[in-house]
Amino acid sequence: MVDGNGLLHPRGFGLACHIGVLADLPTVGVGKNLHHVDGLTQSTVRELLQAADSPEHVLPLIGDSGCTWGAAMRSSEGSLKPIFISVGHRISLVTAIEIVRMTCRFRVPEPIRQADIRSRERLRNNQ
Repeated sequence: MVDGNGLLHPRGFGLACHIGVLADLPTVGVGKNLHHVDGLTQSTVRELLQAADSPEHVLPLIGDSGCTWGAAMRSSEGSLKPIFISVGHRISLVTAIEIVRMTCRFRVPEPIRQADIRSRERLRNNQ
């Protein structure tokens, strides 16, 4: 799981793709912001998710070209901001969504959240 996008990237090859290819491992991209790709905008996605009946609704991100770039999901009940899930390498979008869903206690999946917390703590201790 990578704190960054996979296929959901202006060049179609974000950090999750890059790491997955280099390491030859399955990777999932999880972004907090939506890059403007193929007619998809963050405001439109937020409106569609807010109109959804379920707080954990997953919205496929289908661009103007008909390509499915990833999915948007409100990962926790109280969260108004979605996270953006995309395929990195050697994994399907359905599997990527399930993995992210299983690891979300808060808005950001727990592996990414813990890495962020621990890296910031390490930086504070080394200054």
